[in-house]
Amino acid sequence: MLNNSLGNISSKNVKEIINSKIELDPETIQELDAIAQLIQDLKNTQAALRESEEKYRMLFSNVPLGILHFDSKGVITTCNENVLTIIDSAFEKVNGQLLVEIIDAHLLSAIENTLSGKVGHYEGDFISKSTGKITPVRVNFAPIVLEDGIISGGVGIFEDISERKQIERIFFHDIINTAGNLVNLVELIEEDNIDQSEKKNLLKKFGEVSKRIIDEINTHRHLVTSEKSKIQLNIKKIKSLDFLEKIVNTYNQTDLFNSNYVKISEESENILFECDETLLGRVLGNMIKNAMEASSKGETISLTSIQENGMVSYSVSNSSFIPEDIQSQLFNRSISTKGAGRGLGLYSMKFLTENYLNGKISFTSTKKEGTTFKVSYPLGRK
Repeated sequence: MLNNSLGNISSKNVKEIINSKIELDPETIQELDAIAQLIQDLKNTQAALRESEEKYRMLFSNVPLGILHFDSKGVITTCNENVLTIIDSAFEKVNGQLLVEIIDAHLLSAIENTLSGKVGHYEGDFISKSTGKITPVRVNFAPIVLEDGIISGGVGIFEDISERKQIERIFFHDIINTAGNLVNLVELIEEDNIDQSEKKNLLKKFGEVSKRIIDEINTHRHLVTSEKSKIQLNIKKIKSLDFLEKIVNTYNQTDLFNSNYVKISEESENILFECDETLLGRVLGNMIKNAMEASSKGETISLTSIQENGMVSYSVSNSSFIPEDIQSQLFNRSISTKGAGRGLGLYSMKFLTENYLNGKISFTSTKKEGTTFKVSYPLGRK
């Protein structure tokens, strides 16, 4: 009945037909109303789909994770920029390629699980097949299952966990340093030629270093279990000189290298500022230890604590000179003035200062003046 009534005007807007003067029977009007509602529902669905697609596109492009889609044959259909950074390749070289040709072989079992309808997981180093670049990653794969149960492909979520691994390396490096001080204190306490007063003082230092180890473990646990944007450090009011004296006293008491003496400059000031004691102690401890390792036997390491440019500045100086070919890459994780694999202390100083303590780090090194490392921190935390 509807087709006979509409004839050649079926292309007109349905509402216009209903509101026109054409005489239509009630059943036809009812059918036209239903068509109008279907058209409106379709428009609403299309608008909602476009909005959903736009939201996903924004998420796909801006989320701080890598997202990769692949079909049921394991062919990459699309991925975002974060995946390309990890794979270390261009989109045109990745899109349309088989996963087995692009992805690190360690991930293949996780991908196979996904294509069989299971959830896949991988955590470890991702090695780029094109450049050999190594990126620590955590990857979760999930199948895309249609209503009829057919697996149409899958999606992989890539998380670059380089920073977490860096924190772990720094933690183990720093905790070993602190534990070394503890061992030296034990050896001093066990000596027969110290009097009760000295032993009491050493026991006090033993307690302080033990507490620092516990604090470092708790801080590390907090750092690796929190999202970076939500990390809440244990910020306290600190008197800069008092804190420095406590750190220095530990090194002098343990006589860590049996060849150096650490002293604080008389020009130092006792500035009140806000900082995380544990991380600050790790930075200053590394500064002192590195200076002692770089110094010759009998040399004195000089430290200062002053206020300049609205910040608290700590400096550690010794008479050694850092070769110019090393200076430009000194804060790289693998670079050291004392040999391969021993540069983590310098890297730790920079990483903790700039990433968590809102500070700055710098150094100068000349044959005439020796080497001075300096870290500066704001007086207050927002």
